[in-house]
Amino acid sequence: MKPYELFEVLAGKTWRSIERFSRNRIHLGEDAITSNNLDALASAGPACVFLEDTRAQESTKGCDFELWIGSSHMGWRRYAVQAKKIQVSSSRYASLAHEVAGVPQIDILDTYARANRALAIYCFYNHATKPYKWNCNLPLEVEQLGCSVTPSSIVRAAIAKHGARNFTHIHSQQETLPWRCILRCPNFVSKAARGHPGWPSLAGSFHPKLPAALLRLRAQPGQISFEDQPDLFNSEIQFRPQWVGIVDVSVQGRDRG
Repeated sequence: MKPYELFEVLAGKTWRSIERFSRNRIHLGEDAITSNNLDALASAGPACVFLEDTRAQESTKGCDFELWIGSSHMGWRRYAVQAKKIQVSSSRYASLAHEVAGVPQIDILDTYARANRALAIYCFYNHATKPYKWNCNLPLEVEQLGCSVTPSSIVRAAIAKHGARNFTHIHSQQETLPWRCILRCPNFVSKAARGHPGWPSLAGSFHPKLPAALLRLRAQPGQISFEDQPDLFNSEIQFRPQWVGIVDVSVQGRDRG
């Protein structure tokens, strides 16, 4: 299974799980979805490797997780990802304007991303029956919006606009895409990729090679820590992600049953 195919599987699973848990009146937390999805990626074989910072507290979290997507041939794009889960009953993202010690979470995300040459994006976990716009060039498949992504600028505008913190508004923006797109679409994965229309330039998040810390992680998964990694994190700010993951688009992982 190619990495983008696994992303497709996880998007569909997320869409159906959110609907099922809501129907059964069982709480399914945002953190649980993130943990399950990242575990599935980390179990997929050599294409995906993850590291967790178990010390991470909300006050020091610059984002929920990082993804380094690419290959040794084409280079790597670094994404700082903040996850948000839909509230099924209202189709709203209730915590979109969340603050940490009085600081908007989105400001922390953008600060972290700028300091570490990453692209700040939101990943939405969804199930909804509300109207939306399909912005992918591939055929419409609503379950692929189980995990969708958009630049932080779209979220910032939604926070500022009355009545815009919801599925319909966010998914009516041309920038909002299924999360598989950042692995599959030539607008993101080719060497000359410029990003989807409306996305910020990808140049600032491009890294020709992996930092030494992530090379060590690939060689010995679980054998490095988040401490003292100046080639991976900007030491001038305290923010860190909870997880860092490498997704090599040139490697085919194990099929999952």
